[in-house]
Amino acid sequence: LLHKKNKKSLLSSSSNHRHSQQPTMSSSYTKPAPNFDLSSPSPAYTLASGDKMPVIAYGTFRSNPNEIGPAVIEALKAGYRHLDLAHVYGNEEEIGKALKQAFDEGIVTREELFITGKLWNSDHDVEIVPKAAAHSLNNLQLDYFDLYLIHFPVCWKHTGLATPSWGASELGNTPLIDTWRAMEDLVGKGVCKNIGVSNYPMMIMHDLVTQARIQPA
Repeated sequence: LLHKKNKKSLLSSSSNHRHSQQPTMSSSYTKPAPNFDLSSPSPAYTLASGDKMPVIAYGTFRSNPNEIGPAVIEALKAGYRHLDLAHVYGNEEEIGKALKQAFDEGIVTREELFITGKLWNSDHDVEIVPKAAAHSLNNLQLDYFDLYLIHFPVCWKHTGLATPSWGASELGNTPLIDTWRAMEDLVGKGVCKNIGVSNYPMMIMHDLVTQARIQPA
């Protein structure tokens, strides 16, 4: 009985010790976020190429028709200079009209903007990559991307530039490194200044950086 009581006491003491050792939440997590002053330049990352990428970007995913154009105009007026876009978002043409309006009205110049675009899964085939980039740039009424990303490390069969695959899609057979080589060619042709990836797990990222001629931005 004495042994059992001592054991119970030790377990209780150990439990109390563990609870007392639990880290407390840092007060920094509970403080309100500081206001971001869009009237001043955004902090910027320096990419591998030496180009500066504004840290704060305006996202354009999940917008309804006739919604993103006015939103982009207001974002530019507010001081945003980095726009995060993607072909699969389905709103490049509307954004292109908004950008033209912004340029025409002197709200901003092309040189003041940092435009990020993304290559969709169903456009990974080597011969499709330059066509996909050109298609997006035509929609956006732009001559080049500041940054062009492989949206996901997944190759689906091509379904047409105007009809990007979604949902139950059929896997393609183009290796990711071949898609990357086609992306590298875009840099040489001036279609995009920088190239990179998104949604890449560490192991696939390792494969890329050990084979890439141009390192991901």
